[in-house]
Amino acid sequence: MPEIVAPASRIAFILREEISRGIYTIGEKLSNERILAERFNVSRGTIRQTLQILAAERLIIRQQGRGTYITTPAYAPVTEVKSSMIGAMVYEKEYYFGAILQGASYCAGTRGYVLITGSNATEEMELQHVDAFLKNGIRGVVLAPKYEYSARAYDMLVSNNISVVMLDTLLPNRTEDFVTVDNRHGVYMATSYLIELGHTKIGYVGHDDRRDFPCRAAQLSGFYDACTQHEIKVHESWQIEANEDNYLAKLEAVLRQNGRPTAFVSYNDIWAVRLIRVARSLQLRVPEDLSVIGFDDSTVARNHDIPITTINSEPNELGKVAVDMLLKKIENPIERPKYTFMVQPRLVVRKSTAPPF
Repeated sequence: MPEIVAPASRIAFILREEISRGIYTIGEKLSNERILAERFNVSRGTIRQTLQILAAERLIIRQQGRGTYITTPAYAPVTEVKSSMIGAMVYEKEYYFGAILQGASYCAGTRGYVLITGSNATEEMELQHVDAFLKNGIRGVVLAPKYEYSARAYDMLVSNNISVVMLDTLLPNRTEDFVTVDNRHGVYMATSYLIELGHTKIGYVGHDDRRDFPCRAAQLSGFYDACTQHEIKVHESWQIEANEDNYLAKLEAVLRQNGRPTAFVSYNDIWAVRLIRVARSLQLRVPEDLSVIGFDDSTVARNHDIPITTINSEPNELGKVAVDMLLKKIENPIERPKYTFMVQPRLVVRKSTAPPF
């Protein structure tokens, strides 16, 4: 007597074979229940049973409000119960992103989620952590991408229907929700403060390699905006690029000039410390002979023997805004335009700035 195969099992066998032959690709959306019912000439109830079979085998994943997607056992969550995990991918935690992660973790916890972190200090590490995220059913990722190589990791996440919010840097040729500090306004505030103190001879230390410092254009624009508004002459020879081979020699030459700058704006706190070190080597006192302003309000600025005036980028708020934006995408997965949110920084005045003597 021939074995009687239930319709749901028969259809599951057909779809399983089509998946194995590559007719469907990982991340591809499966036809909805109505279309599948018409194709196999069965009821939608039978199709729901079919999908339950395939979901149990972890060949598909069903996302409420979005549909059913092809996956593999390696990437599919072990259970249909939705994970409460979200991820954050950053390339360092000591200087800048550590405080951002604190804000992100707090916001996630208040919303019933757990934030786990991965590292993208290298491309290999980034791909390993993305793979781990996918295997553990991550719901979404806040990604601080590396300009040179993070496009591959980003595409892996998106192709597996993982919500992403980019932090601090936008990848080229990718349109995504984005959270950053208003770098332009930050440097504008720093430069304007020096001008209010009475400085008219102001230099700038930046970094013109977009791969390492993509917000360079915004920061430099803030410097020019403030100088232009207050009718301060900008000396291009007083603009030092930190990635130049001879940057220290160039900086020393500028500070040895007659009519040298009486103040410098630095693109980060680390370089503010270097400015102070070079000034001291030339017997220039900070702030009496040279005022210095940094950016980031890091522990480097707070703990220096001359506490450094700097721009606080509100890292806690950056973390909270990024997670809030990510959870809105996860919990309300509708098509909408991508958003960019700029957190407003603030000036923190300390001991490295004073009126010119």
